[in-house]
Amino acid sequence: MAVEYYTPGVYVEEIPSGAKPMTAAPTHIVGFLGESRRGTLNRPIMVTSWTQYFDTFIGYKLEDKITPRGTVEKDIDGNVIKEEVPFDKVSDLDWGVYAFFANGGAKCYVVSVNLLSDNSSKLKPLQDELAKQKSMLEKTKDKDGVNKKIADIEKQIQATTNEKSSITKELIGNDGGPSKRTGLKCFKDVSEVAILVAPGIVTPAVQQEMLAYAEAANIFTILDAPKTLEGLKEHNLSDDLNGLAGLSAKCASKQSSVYFPWINTYDSATDANKLVAPSGFVAGIYARVDNERGVFKAPANETVRLATSLAYTLSDTEQESLNMNGVNVIRDFSDKGIVVWGARTTVAMIDPEWRYINVRRLFNMIEKSIEMGSQWAVFEPNDAKLWNALKRNTVSFLSRLYKAGALAGATQDEAFFVKCDAGTNSQDNIDAGIVTVEIGIAPVKPAEFIVFKISQKSPQDSE
Repeated sequence: MAVEYYTPGVYVEEIPSGAKPMTAAPTHIVGFLGESRRGTLNRPIMVTSWTQYFDTFIGYKLEDKITPRGTVEKDIDGNVIKEEVPFDKVSDLDWGVYAFFANGGAKCYVVSVNLLSDNSSKLKPLQDELAKQKSMLEKTKDKDGVNKKIADIEKQIQATTNEKSSITKELIGNDGGPSKRTGLKCFKDVSEVAILVAPGIVTPAVQQEMLAYAEAANIFTILDAPKTLEGLKEHNLSDDLNGLAGLSAKCASKQSSVYFPWINTYDSATDANKLVAPSGFVAGIYARVDNERGVFKAPANETVRLATSLAYTLSDTEQESLNMNGVNVIRDFSDKGIVVWGARTTVAMIDPEWRYINVRRLFNMIEKSIEMGSQWAVFEPNDAKLWNALKRNTVSFLSRLYKAGALAGATQDEAFFVKCDAGTNSQDNIDAGIVTVEIGIAPVKPAEFIVFKISQKSPQDSE
């Protein structure tokens, strides 16, 4: 409707451009699930640094927060001056978040479902008794009897050190609605989480719930294989590489990946290697690649920071069947170091369309971006003007992705198409309040196998 002017003069009007720019949805924000030493339970806590995580979920006031154990503060003579010192119980969540930030992660949300208890009160009497029995060993004639006691005490110490409550129900959680959710369901309150990780959690029931959640929420989840091949028995699989391939089949989803093996990293508190689940490292690598290159680049052939060695060393031949079945192997090469050497989803064998991680995550990002960037259109008049605006905005967004290298094709027409007109919106749909936009996208796929064909030629042969 035209504006009416009554007084002579100069008038300046703001005219809507019709453009509603779409911004790319975040792809590198991780949701971590597990148990911690302290912190609020069943609430997604945003964390942007390892120091913040240490203060929030570990809590000891330490001079040096290098690893989850930290370094105890001491006086000038080397005596410990803090009464509260870290106990040996360090969770898989602690190490997972530590590896995430070390490998390029910048932001995550942490949900702790259980607070670990300090076992030092149980350990000290056992350790004192062990020392006593060992001192008696040199004096007594009944060496067999004392050795038997020593072996029994060592078993008790080992059992106490490895004591772990079953938290399957706590990890899966319940959905009681806003502010009443627990466990995995807490991530429903955080819309920007794009990757789901539960470091070191290999319980079949929990992994299946993670897969179901990721599918429903249209986000990606990174799963850990068991620490040892023997751990595959918990999944009713054989304890060998065939069983490992079977794990991927049991976890088949276009929204998931599985990594093997576990990774050793140096623990300065014990001056020894600590075996850590790969998912935290890999989540950090996803974030690093997303920030440096883009979500369309496969998160593979990337160095695993902090890795000193691997629980298992696999050969090319051993990796063949695992790669085919969607198990991503972490390898130790003499010329590269320790790198992620796989980029497949767990449906690689059965659904080639979603074989590659970067393709699935690119579509997740595009779908989320279009959803967020088109909210303005809800309740607008359903006519050609709206259709053109939706098409224009979507084309503009996909054009930026094409120029960034996310889409394949020599031209934009080869890379994608967007249709929104009378052909996609029948009168029946208009009457039902539905607007349909059809989009086709050609994603770039990783060059997984580089083949050079070489033959001999004589000087006179042409090319």
